[in-house]
Amino acid sequence: MDCRGRSAVVDLPKERPDIVVSTGALPGYLGIRLASALGKRTIWVDSIANVEELSMSGQRIGAYADLWLTQWPHLAKENGPEYAGQVL
Repeated sequence: MDCRGRSAVVDLPKERPDIVVSTGALPGYLGIRLASALGKRTIWVDSIANVEELSMSGQRIGAYADLWLTQWPHLAKENGPEYAGQVL
């Protein structure tokens, strides 16, 4: 499912996925927020491009994602995000 812009608002309630996964950026953030509000399980994997710090969206998503991941071990924190390896 495409979670860019209007598509997430229209398609997410209609498609009713069990889990929503995002690899970052503002459209993914909005998709995770909407999915969370609809009671869906959510997974956020911050982009591997964010080597020095989490993305702006990644810094704010923790309260809404059921599983909040970073792809860099040095960015993992006790209260999130977790590091579980890299996804290429």
